[in-house]
Amino acid sequence: MAIDSRISLESALALDLPVIGYSHSRARPWVPVPDSVPMLTAPPDLEQILMLAPDLILCPDSSPNSDWWPLARLSSIAPVLPSNHLQTWQINLHRLGDWLGKTPMVQQRLREHSSLIEDIRKAHAAALAHLHFAALYYDPVRRRAMVCSQGTSYGLVMPAQVLSELGGREIGADRLGRNGEVALECFGEVFGDVDAILLIDFGNGATRALSAEPLWQRLPAVRADRIHVMKGNCVFGSVYTARYLAEGWRGLLARGQMR
Repeated sequence: MAIDSRISLESALALDLPVIGYSHSRARPWVPVPDSVPMLTAPPDLEQILMLAPDLILCPDSSPNSDWWPLARLSSIAPVLPSNHLQTWQINLHRLGDWLGKTPMVQQRLREHSSLIEDIRKAHAAALAHLHFAALYYDPVRRRAMVCSQGTSYGLVMPAQVLSELGGREIGADRLGRNGEVALECFGEVFGDVDAILLIDFGNGATRALSAEPLWQRLPAVRADRIHVMKGNCVFGSVYTARYLAEGWRGLLARGQMR
């Protein structure tokens, strides 16, 4: 049972575990979850999980007494293996593989990903060495960008992890709000020296609203058309989201063959 549809489900699928259900939110399109695996009640319903009689439960330890990740209560149903959002996806996958005796499979997945990262690094070495990048999504209600950098309260968000693997330079968390937020009136100050932006589109109309904002349109990266849109919520996840984001960063780096 994968309690979180992002890191828990992706990790289970990467290790070929027989998943009987998952919770939190609908699996992302780039995650190869079989059609036969149902999305369960969200937040997870412990009675529903008990009825399914899982042999093993994967659950983040972000908030072990919460409704969304009730790790403490789940342990009365079946053994629970945790993941931690303050660790890289590689560390989380390695820990899970070690616990389950699947270390060779983990190493294979990591080799595949490392090969992809190295291919992108070689092709775009100059841009990665000299340019300044940002990955973000937009909150149209509060009219602020949410920047996916390491060091915010959200932990090691996936866009920042993959950019770090590539050797790219991101916006420091010290220039952002606690959760990575940047108010609209501060766009010029924070994003003025950003050369290229990975824009995450949740499919809720926020990206369209952002494109209509004059302060967004004035940014150098926007004027230079150095924006690459990523469809779907890829802020959290594991190996499959890492692959998806690697290709997204590749797409951004290829815009005008940035140097």
